[in-house]
Amino acid sequence: MTPIVVGLVVLAGAVAAFLVRARLRHRAPRPMSIDPFTLSEPWRRHVAAAQTTQRRYLQIAGSAADGPLRDRLREIGAQVQHAVEECFGIARRGDALDDALARFDTGSLNRQLSSATDEATRTSVQAQLQSAARIRATRDDTDSRLRLLTTRMGELVAQAAEVSVGTDSTDQLGTGVDDVVTQLEALRLALNDINSTGRPATSP
Repeated sequence: MTPIVVGLVVLAGAVAAFLVRARLRHRAPRPMSIDPFTLSEPWRRHVAAAQTTQRRYLQIAGSAADGPLRDRLREIGAQVQHAVEECFGIARRGDALDDALARFDTGSLNRQLSSATDEATRTSVQAQLQSAARIRATRDDTDSRLRLLTTRMGELVAQAAEVSVGTDSTDQLGTGVDDVVTQLEALRLALNDINSTGRPATSP
């Protein structure tokens, strides 16, 4: 084998190795593993609803004929997956809030407050009751907002069905899904900033 041929073989091998590494670097990340049965209610129900919505969306997108419409529906499907992952993250945080709330025996604390005879005890018990109330308020607000957003996801799937038969715009559908994802991200980030007392983590 001549030196030129050897050089070409080596070069071809180097190029092939580079292309393989490039594909690995740009490979789409694997979807998050999501198991609603690791959660208690109502968080399990919210995640299961989001997953059901995603399955319906994938069926609709898969039924579209090959072409630009199907390609666009697939692109929007990636955002639907993102929405489900955000929903799961929020649900896990809500489940943790329920666990934190369960550590407060508010009945006992109220009795202690009623029978307290010194200011130090009253202050301590009141602080614990206030923490429990903040966690409860955050938990209930999270439950309500997540329910609304999963309902909105279901509405968007109905819109996707219209898009798939050409009676609605993919732009409106994409914008609607992006809006839901943005709201889910904002809710998750806000929850991540809440500590075990129900206060923002930056609070004193």
